[in-house]
Amino acid sequence: MNQKNDGITILKQDNWLIEVLKAEQAILDGNMPATLLLQAIPADIRMKSPLLLRAECEEGLLHGRLIETKQMLETALRGFAAQADESAMLTMMAMLGLLYMQVGDRQEAGPFMAQLAEEWNRTPEQCSGFVPWALARAAASIERETVEYAAEAHRLFQASAERFREEGKPVWAGFVLLERKLFDGSASEQADRQLWMSWLTRHASDNPHGAAVARVLTAAELNESLCSKLPARYAYLSQAILLDSPQELPRALTADLECCIYAAGARVRQMLQDRQLVQAERAFGQLDHMRKLMTTPSIEQLTVQLAASLAAAGLAEVAAPTVTEELADNHIAIEAQVETAKWRVRLFNGINFTAIDGHVFEPSWKRRKAGELFVYLLLQPNYRANREQVIDRVFGEGDNSKRSNQLYVTLHDLRSSLKELGMPEDIVFAKRGVIGMAEHTIEANDMEDYNTLARIGDQLWMDDREEASRLYEKARVLYGQLGTELPHTDWLERVREQLLDRQTNMIKRLAAYYGELLDEARVEQCLADWIALRPDQEEAYHAMIVHCLRGERRIEAIGWYRRLERICKEELGSEPLEDVRKLLWK
Repeated sequence: MNQKNDGITILKQDNWLIEVLKAEQAILDGNMPATLLLQAIPADIRMKSPLLLRAECEEGLLHGRLIETKQMLETALRGFAAQADESAMLTMMAMLGLLYMQVGDRQEAGPFMAQLAEEWNRTPEQCSGFVPWALARAAASIERETVEYAAEAHRLFQASAERFREEGKPVWAGFVLLERKLFDGSASEQADRQLWMSWLTRHASDNPHGAAVARVLTAAELNESLCSKLPARYAYLSQAILLDSPQELPRALTADLECCIYAAGARVRQMLQDRQLVQAERAFGQLDHMRKLMTTPSIEQLTVQLAASLAAAGLAEVAAPTVTEELADNHIAIEAQVETAKWRVRLFNGINFTAIDGHVFEPSWKRRKAGELFVYLLLQPNYRANREQVIDRVFGEGDNSKRSNQLYVTLHDLRSSLKELGMPEDIVFAKRGVIGMAEHTIEANDMEDYNTLARIGDQLWMDDREEASRLYEKARVLYGQLGTELPHTDWLERVREQLLDRQTNMIKRLAAYYGELLDEARVEQCLADWIALRPDQEEAYHAMIVHCLRGERRIEAIGWYRRLERICKEELGSEPLEDVRKLLWK
């Protein structure tokens, strides 16, 4: 009997392998396999094929399913790396870069973009159309300080469409042309637009996505019905930008920063219409914060329009200068930024710096205390603190004169390390009993972004859980170990514990919010993240076991209990609480 069952299993696997080979051949021929076909193939078989993973990732990007797509992209990247397929690896890196920019994570996107730009300039023949596409978006989201960023982006969008045409991938060429239109709606039409539209109609119409994007691009009068036929992400953005009629943001797109910006713009307009001026001002502030993480010429135009509307409503002192002064004279703004050499700093999961040109640098501290002092100052209001406070926190207890000498030497080392990165010598100062850093030199740091998103989310949680959860989702992806390369110190450990508590609280609230929406997949993801973050918290296992039992998955619930039982015995020297055990064995 067992032999017969084994034979049936092997036969089924062989049949699925045939389907995998067919799907892989379709991809190599430049076609996009049907989503239903891909999903029908068992996951354990599908996940072994980097090509099928890539196809799923493409679908995920089109529909805005960013969380699961990120995991698949990383898996596919490792698969192509194992095959030493350099071209496919560059494609995966470009898709990851696009994803990072869609969630506003310029820190993660920076290294990818730097390497992709190098490969595009050195060996363009190795690069698929995704590489110039990612570089086009980077021109606005990372390199937007340069005066000609929009022109450079349009040049790269054109190169991307050309490359997809050469690869025989008309569907992706169509989406790049649509992306260019969404990126800058005020841009002039391409000189060869008619030839492109004719080619696209001939070659892409046999694919559902291709037919939809061709109809949107060639329509004499665009309407909501045509836009709705596009994949979810592009359906939303097309209505928001091309029709100037953003709809309610679908839950599936809440991680997509570009979509969130247009949803926020719609809320500002509605609040102004309802004369809810205070709420409109606050919503505009949230939009403006998101714009600093990710932008396009279309988003800049939207922001200017909203600022003007706020000004007309009597909020000129708050709203108008935020945007209009920034955009009034682009050349002056660029010159000022170059003169002050603004940098973006990442403190989570290793310290690094992103320069104005997008290049990423890791500091080389001559003494680790220099790195510790740098992080300490960045965590203080206005990047400065009382000299005695710095000595007590960073250098601990001891002889005052000795600790003062340590501070002097550390300041010298810090200035020297930052100077090697290209920062001005006077970025770090010590005067009139104050130790600090010049604020104008640091554009942003991820720790500030994280705390701001989390704090505003906390403020909104009681009154607007939907908006609070959007902010929590943006914050949670920024989180990591603060200053991983720094040694153990009391003050730093206290900050790390505070961040851990904040991250845990956000994840718990997100689990509760998704539970209210009956979104079981996201609830489970939050609970898994909670356990990974705090493996010693029985409350997390309790919630996961209840979740599994609610879904009639008793075996998985028992597995989570056994894991808790092992941790309690090995690390805590105790047994799980009886209440947890009773959930499974009443």
